[in-house]
Amino acid sequence: MDGVEARIRHRESLAKVLTAGETAQLFKDKMLVATSGSTMGFPKATFGALAERIKTQGGIKIDLLCSGPLSSEFEDVLFEAGGIGRRIGAIGGEKLRGGINRGEVTFIEGKGSSLPLQVKRGWFGPVDMAVIEAVGLTETGQIVPSTAVYDAPEWIATASQVIVEINLNRPLSLEGLHDIYQRGDEPIPVVGDPLKRIGVPYFPVDPRKIRAIVFSDLPEKPSQEAKPNAMGEAIGRYLVDFFRKEVAAGRLGESLPPFELGFGELFGSMMRKIGEGGFKNFRFHLPMVTDPVFELVEAGKVEWVQAIALRLSSEAWKRFEQQADRFKKFMVLRPFTVVNSPELIQRMGVTALNGCLEMDLQGQVNSSHVLGAKIMAGIGGTYDYARNSPCSIFIARSATKGGAISTIVPFVSHVDHTEHDVDVLVTEQGLADLRGLDPGERAETIIRQCAHPDYRGMLSDYLARARKEPGHIPFSLEDAHAFHLRLKATGSMKETAA
Repeated sequence: MDGVEARIRHRESLAKVLTAGETAQLFKDKMLVATSGSTMGFPKATFGALAERIKTQGGIKIDLLCSGPLSSEFEDVLFEAGGIGRRIGAIGGEKLRGGINRGEVTFIEGKGSSLPLQVKRGWFGPVDMAVIEAVGLTETGQIVPSTAVYDAPEWIATASQVIVEINLNRPLSLEGLHDIYQRGDEPIPVVGDPLKRIGVPYFPVDPRKIRAIVFSDLPEKPSQEAKPNAMGEAIGRYLVDFFRKEVAAGRLGESLPPFELGFGELFGSMMRKIGEGGFKNFRFHLPMVTDPVFELVEAGKVEWVQAIALRLSSEAWKRFEQQADRFKKFMVLRPFTVVNSPELIQRMGVTALNGCLEMDLQGQVNSSHVLGAKIMAGIGGTYDYARNSPCSIFIARSATKGGAISTIVPFVSHVDHTEHDVDVLVTEQGLADLRGLDPGERAETIIRQCAHPDYRGMLSDYLARARKEPGHIPFSLEDAHAFHLRLKATGSMKETAA
């Protein structure tokens, strides 16, 4: 833990140091407040003090803007204090999610990397305050990022004033991990080696915009490594076979294309199986550096990682922190608008691996809403990758609630990604390669390869009835509705029996 002068090298900014409680007094009712981060790298002290102020004084609700989901430590604390009027972006807090689904908080879902650019165009009005986590300030007053870049550059550029929260639990050795490039009209100059810097190692800011600097030494909430998951391992084995066939067919080289990877309990085991599959020289172009990616870097199996943030367990973070200079040779953190830009995803040929809630027989995917109405987190970065990847892959369990509910349905209850954005579906039952198939063939393949055995008969019966309806796509609204009612009844009986 370094001293104040080591963290604030810009001497003129030393006079702006305030306590979190003093900084909380700067917020006003109905402010549009932008912040940045993930489960790592978000400002805790400032928003914690704001929540306490609202609890004791009341009278303040802010509109909270952040492209990605934040930790429950942040979102739920502020929500329970009654401090969020509107949330724009994605959701991380379980209690906030419940409040949104009950209509207590207005929610506007952000469309991936488009959201920061829309804010810059003024779609949501002027940004009153940006609150950014950092490890320090440079000699010229520029902000040295912490473990996340995400959308911070856009918020700093558009906000009227900036609060910098310096996390004393993050080492100054993180400096140099970041490459901040502001998108303009010209093509993004990431060519050849993606680790070659194209921007600057700090968040550019006019130091006069910095209203307050807060020091925080609040401990991190322990985050455990994901436990091995049999379904994730099965999905990983199917994907290893799929990639080997692609290599044998000459569609892929021995070095696989860059991967984009979602996060969650299935993904850790899935990616570990792919890592054991005999491939070499992995490359990652993705939002979050998670444990399985970091483990492959540790094992010397990775050429490069281009991301927007770290999302590591407590154990993995300790290993990173101890050898930060080593890992900085293989990683670079860039802004959301760069890493998730359609331009780079297409140019670099990124294979997208994302999770979802349900899939249908047309190949459409719902990744954000339960039963078509209740938001889970938001579409997030899958919006960018599914539409621009040359091979868009979605994974899920074949059934949920102990087998009571099939995730394969005639028609998803909410469409995030159409059949035009989905190339491959995978569950623990198998892999459905949908490329080059007509709608009927797609439906047959999904049932045969991905559906849970308990539901294949129901789905096949539906498909047979749907094919009696004239049309290019085998679809029957009446029979799809009947399927969902039957599935609901079956699920209720199974849950009752359990």
